[in-house]
Amino acid sequence: MRIRSWSLLALVLVAPTQLSCATIGLTPLQEAMPAARAGLLPEYRLFYDALEDYGDWTLIEPFGYVFRPYGNVEGWRPYQQGYWAPSDVYGWVWISGEPYGWATYHYGEWLFDRYQGWVWIPGLDWGPAWVSWEETPDYIGWAPMLPAGFDSGLIPGGGYTYVPTGQLSSTDVQTRARTRDQIGEKLGTPRPIENQVERDGVRFNAGPKFDVIERRAGPLLRVKIEDLFPGGSPVKKPGAGPGLQPATTPSTPRAVRKPGARPAPGPTTEETPGVDAVRRAAEDAARSARLVTEKNAAPPHSIGVVRRHAKREAPPDERPGEATPRERSRRPGRDPAEADSTKQR
Repeated sequence: MRIRSWSLLALVLVAPTQLSCATIGLTPLQEAMPAARAGLLPEYRLFYDALEDYGDWTLIEPFGYVFRPYGNVEGWRPYQQGYWAPSDVYGWVWISGEPYGWATYHYGEWLFDRYQGWVWIPGLDWGPAWVSWEETPDYIGWAPMLPAGFDSGLIPGGGYTYVPTGQLSSTDVQTRARTRDQIGEKLGTPRPIENQVERDGVRFNAGPKFDVIERRAGPLLRVKIEDLFPGGSPVKKPGAGPGLQPATTPSTPRAVRKPGARPAPGPTTEETPGVDAVRRAAEDAARSARLVTEKNAAPPHSIGVVRRHAKREAPPDERPGEATPRERSRRPGRDPAEADSTKQR
């Protein structure tokens, strides 16, 4: 009995050691994709990768995951840290001093949430600025385009920001901007500015006519908008795997379409600069914009912008009458007017 007991004890002591040795050679499971990134449509994941150092992603139904900048503190609002540049092609183009501005002010929409504050809903289509414009005899105002059905009355101070008409072209516009509450009765009754322009089949509001501003501010220097990633940017083709292949032919500037619009038919290619290259270009562009605003200097004649180029033919599930990628990204059966992160459980 004593020998049998010692044998059993030795077996109990040796077993954990053998088990430990057996597990040394095991390959650990790969880290799962973050829930926010996995929850985004594949077309939006470049935004997740490029913006992850500048904010976080939070779930707000029915829009799915949205981006909240780290600088989003009380009193902060979109389209403030930067300036408006007049362009003959696009009208007024927002030039951002924030490193995430290449995405958040030229793709998608903004939403004001009672708990999260301002958050950005990603979109696929580039525009000079997705804002609404309005004017009075003495002021010009702009506001982020909100999702359909959203109540702008929830926004502290109102959705619009105003500057005196002659100051819209000032590059230190942030120091001059005021809300309706701050201006008071002096503002008067604004009326909408409808200056619809179509470029490559896309309609957007180009903002106030240049001559309206020039009557107050003098002649405006028109700027030229150029891509920081022209035709030589890396190209990722469906079925080519995760690697990026260099472009073999020059590309034309990406078509600008209203958020949610269906892409124009064409060859299936996607030109996507590497994430590190996008970050560097965006930070350089934002730094240049801040230098201009700090000195209230004239904008440069040529301004580089970061755009994700894409040409593709519409897949079978994007035929006329069917949902676009933006519409499919929203949760079914929910009214956008119900969007509110405080309702989540």
